[in-house]
Amino acid sequence: MEPAADACLRCGAPISLITRVLGELPVEAPHRGALCPSCYRDLSPEEYNSYFKS
Repeated sequence: MEPAADACLRCGAPISLITRVLGELPVEAPHRGALCPSCYRDLSPEEYNSYFKS
């Protein structure tokens, strides 16, 4: 199965569904896409640097 066009960069879950069901907004990673709130909260320091510092 192909990931949704609005898929979370980390887990592949459809961001629009998460937003609609849970009412939480995604976290935009500059020039890359978005992370669902759950994945954003669980990022390791290395992953955070990968998505937001490079």
